[in-house]
Amino acid sequence: MSAPPAGPSLPVLGGSVLLTALREEDIDRIVEACSTPDAERFLDTPWPYRRADAESFVREFAPAGWRGEHDERVWAIRESLRGPLAGVIGLRGERAEVGYWLHPDAQGRGLMADALRTLVGHAEGCLTWSEVHWRCFDGDVASMRVAKAAGFSYLGAREAEAEADRSRTRGPRLEHHAVRVAGGMPPGARPWPPLD
Repeated sequence: MSAPPAGPSLPVLGGSVLLTALREEDIDRIVEACSTPDAERFLDTPWPYRRADAESFVREFAPAGWRGEHDERVWAIRESLRGPLAGVIGLRGERAEVGYWLHPDAQGRGLMADALRTLVGHAEGCLTWSEVHWRCFDGDVASMRVAKAAGFSYLGAREAEAEADRSRTRGPRLEHHAVRVAGGMPPGARPWPPLD
């Protein structure tokens, strides 16, 4: 019998979500979420996204991060412990940069803002990062709303670095940046752009 995939040993409790380890039964929902037009435009995932990509993500990439083989920790977002996957949130690198997405049927209910606030609190309280960074491609207004609702301070927009923009576009793209710091407002914070 094979060992279960490595992941967080206990769920992290939010107001309306739980952050847990990924499971085999999450694979189909990952494929659905990462095959949408918005996923193509805004996520740093392979395109077209295939079932083999989701299988590798659940069975290899996510567990390897929890074993310390790379620098990204990934949590599944659920509304109940045994509930279906609502989305995924991850924290990577020494810079503590967060990334996230929701399945289409989980969007528009405030789940991601709760998941992000939960993860940032976990990061600051338990994992000792004094700040957590966020970025998204220009046009991803939903992601910007989530970061703002979770208390991130907006730092502005700049051209995406080549490795961040995985070459699915025909030219340079803008990225928006924000940060959540322990104990106040970061230097260089500015007002969020209109998000209507």
